[in-house]
Amino acid sequence: MVVSTHSKTTSSPTRTSHPQHGLRFLRGVSFQLAFGLWIRKLEAYATLALLLSCVQAGAQEFTPRNTQAAGQHPLAPAEAISRLRVPDGFQITLAAAEPEVRQPIAITFDDRGRLWVAESYSYDGSTFTDQPHDRILIFEDTNGDGVLDWRKVFCEGLTHLTGLELGFGGVWITAPPHLAFLPDADHDDVPDGEAVVHLDGWSLKAEHNSVNGLTWGPDGWLYGRHGIKQPSRVGRPGDAIEERVELSCSIWRYHPTDHRFEVVADGTINPWGLDFNDHGQGFLTTSVVEHLWHLVPGAHYQRWKDRGVHPNPHVYETMTATSDHLHWSSAKAVDQHNASTLDFGGGHSHCDAMIYLGDRWPQSYRGSLLTSNIHGRRINRDRLVRDDGPFRGVHADDFLVARDPWFRAVSMEYGPDGDVYVTDWSDNGECHDRDGVHRTSGRIYKITWGKPIRVDVDLGQATDKQLVAFQLHANDWFVRHARRILQERDADGDDLSEAHAALRDIFHRHPDDTRKLRALWALHSSGGIDDHWLSELLSHDNEHVRCWAVRLLVDDATLSRATYLARFAEMAETETSWLVRMALASALQRIDIKQRWAIAVELATKDDGATEPNLERMIWYAIEPVIVANSDRALDAVESFPQKIRRWMARRIGSDSTRSASLLLDHLAHTTRADVIADLLEGFNDSVSVKSRDEYSESVGNVIETLIEHDDRRVRVAAVRAAAVTGGESGLRRVRQQLHAAETDRTTRQAALDGLARRNPAGFARDLERLIVSSRLTTAALRAATKTDDRKLAETVLSRFGELEPNERVAALDYLVARRRSAARLLSAIESKTIAAAELSAGQSRQIDALGDKALQGRLHQVWGTLRRSPAERVHQIKDLEKRLDPSRIATASLSRGRELFQKTCASCHKLFGDGKSVGPELTGANRRDLHYLVSNIIDPSAAVPADFRLSNLLTTDGRVMVGSVVRQTDSSTTIQTATETVELPTDTIETIQLTSKSLMPDGLLDSLSQQQIQDLFAWLMSNGH
Repeated sequence: MVVSTHSKTTSSPTRTSHPQHGLRFLRGVSFQLAFGLWIRKLEAYATLALLLSCVQAGAQEFTPRNTQAAGQHPLAPAEAISRLRVPDGFQITLAAAEPEVRQPIAITFDDRGRLWVAESYSYDGSTFTDQPHDRILIFEDTNGDGVLDWRKVFCEGLTHLTGLELGFGGVWITAPPHLAFLPDADHDDVPDGEAVVHLDGWSLKAEHNSVNGLTWGPDGWLYGRHGIKQPSRVGRPGDAIEERVELSCSIWRYHPTDHRFEVVADGTINPWGLDFNDHGQGFLTTSVVEHLWHLVPGAHYQRWKDRGVHPNPHVYETMTATSDHLHWSSAKAVDQHNASTLDFGGGHSHCDAMIYLGDRWPQSYRGSLLTSNIHGRRINRDRLVRDDGPFRGVHADDFLVARDPWFRAVSMEYGPDGDVYVTDWSDNGECHDRDGVHRTSGRIYKITWGKPIRVDVDLGQATDKQLVAFQLHANDWFVRHARRILQERDADGDDLSEAHAALRDIFHRHPDDTRKLRALWALHSSGGIDDHWLSELLSHDNEHVRCWAVRLLVDDATLSRATYLARFAEMAETETSWLVRMALASALQRIDIKQRWAIAVELATKDDGATEPNLERMIWYAIEPVIVANSDRALDAVESFPQKIRRWMARRIGSDSTRSASLLLDHLAHTTRADVIADLLEGFNDSVSVKSRDEYSESVGNVIETLIEHDDRRVRVAAVRAAAVTGGESGLRRVRQQLHAAETDRTTRQAALDGLARRNPAGFARDLERLIVSSRLTTAALRAATKTDDRKLAETVLSRFGELEPNERVAALDYLVARRRSAARLLSAIESKTIAAAELSAGQSRQIDALGDKALQGRLHQVWGTLRRSPAERVHQIKDLEKRLDPSRIATASLSRGRELFQKTCASCHKLFGDGKSVGPELTGANRRDLHYLVSNIIDPSAAVPADFRLSNLLTTDGRVMVGSVVRQTDSSTTIQTATETVELPTDTIETIQLTSKSLMPDGLLDSLSQQQIQDLFAWLMSNGH
């Protein structure tokens, strides 16, 4: 490895301009955008263009202000670069550093190979300020030594700047609440005027989960990203709320000429990276959960672990990740937890994604995905592998490792020379940084194979013929830029007939499927394609061509679909390629509901072994609306579907209406296959969580009751649970017999308890009391007890508290603090020393406080302590605890005792080294070695609260108070995530819901711990797990 530093960058503002195509687009299409397409909204706003300020650079350079503590600063650039390590043969050059560049949040190249940089001074360590000092810079390496020795400020006066991309005569930026366009049609590096706002409504409260990152897709759309912390409602300026698209964690796209906007896929946590491979398949990177995901239009990916709740209540399973490994130690066999998190890549915080398709690095790197690992201070590398099935992200050696504690790579791009620029945010915090921001630092490194070189290029001056030829270039930088320029020229109205003929010739003659695809994408984006030819490509012998033919056919809403729907149905029956079948499943969501069924049935019932899980989920997302539209037809075909889809069908039908549920149960009476009966019953059980007994007829209960004696065990267990909800008096007697009989197996007993808990019939408290006294399903019985308000049951639990196991005690306390009367009895027991105050957790104390009874709050304060501290008290507590947790004390602490304390104090919500639950973020890959990060988040958990973790106090009509995060609300029900369970409640059983600014994680977690216990807990939290 070779490193080199640079001399001070010059700032000459002069440069010969190179007018290119795009001027007519700006004056024509953008004018139509502002005044033609939106003419009906003119009365709502005076103009579209004057909503965002961007001014040409002034004579005086802006000097940012650091808020980092005095004395804290990054290494000098020359020393920082000496601490970077890359594989042998690569060289790192310091291309630029402060003061020439600071806070570089995004980069992109123009068609001349110059680097454009977005500087975000408004980022404030999670939040953004409104100070208008963000700006866009232009850099160039004029002599090929790797140093960016020419610099110009394109514009300043921006705020909340998070991403940029070039094209169509200007600069596209994400700057919440806007997606805007800064025109520079004459390419003189000076904005032509005010910014044009194309979309607004991006949340200003999403903090580091804001809309971010722009990149052109192979389909000619502009792609972007958005995190989970706060949802946005996006639309054109002036759109009413009902016309807008609501989104949170997602990948979205916007068409630059016809101005369509749509969510491509949703899920993960905070996607901050997206790129496309040689076959045009997208891959995104994210934080907290698994890092790598294959982008499939219409996909719903996993969000928070262990919640299992999606905003759409009928998304019963979400799609899983592409990566086959984690970048932190875990319970997976491949990630043994007895090694350092750094050994696996550094942690769960990832930024940017670059699939290297340049032509200078060794061939072994081509197609590799690189992503920055923030906590690990490195750049991870995955190999994208696919055989016959789905893609896998396979771990490769980390590409770059930094021994600079301030290193924070944010963006990576390869240029026309085939080498890569990497930006370094250069700060010692990250997305939850609360100790200040070092705004005066920032670096750009150039990583080259061998010495840097210069490639002179100006694609804007290329002829159409030359742009077509660039589709065969070994460096995908040329391919992408040339394709976009052809798209711009089509938008300008240029005659591209010769170019289209040449592109078709490449498609037909070139043997390489990636080159065929390049020609196909260029034809599509530049208007050189029609649905007839695309329909013919559905029979092509290459799976990638067939895949893209499917995608492009459904992309354009103006195309006639009669020509290809029949072919889709044929392909669904005969297609063997996973890639094409996934494309068909994805395409179904863009087809009218009435026309989906035949294709979906063939896709789902193709007899070729087990259906790949993510493909199965995509099929479900498409057919779910069809199930509701025609339940009779769905039930007629239900036996031909795979087990999981069959169960989902029953769940969806059962939850639709009483009539639909009756149809389902009638089908049970006429089905002889035990596996089908069990699947449908289990699906029905999943559907009845918010239904009451009154909704079911006596005949319904009779059908299910007869199945309790079925020969098949799965059927019997499912029937017991269903009978508890739907049965009459005789059915309830039979379920109670199963619940209490000594010979009943545990699975059947649990099914009976689950069913009765959902129904909560008269006498249920006595059932629970019998279970607790007989030590059968004690924990489950105590969890179910929260549905009751029974004096005798509460007294029984209190009298037997000392005999309970630790996990049973937690459940008992959760039950007792749910209502005023039982909470009062619990406090009496604590006051009399029958139960130790230390048994009560911070979360359970907060539950009592949420009951809103001043007398109980006073008694709680006396026996447990305060629940509310002022901001000043929290700051003092943080500083004091950091002093008391010096390295020498951490080094002598007991890890075994620390693990026990973690399991008692934290594991109900957080997972560490495979232990615990992921109700909250997984901790193993977090920034655990930063003491300030840990202490501040534990002492002041509500300093920055994502929307999904804001605390609500929910009061039911029967007096129960639940404290947790509302994770989904529909017209019929509300789902709340507490520290111990996910509960769905019918709307008519809810009295009030009070949303607070507090986090689901309670204050005061450490208050009941001794100094030694705190040391042990923090030692375990900061350890490698051994």
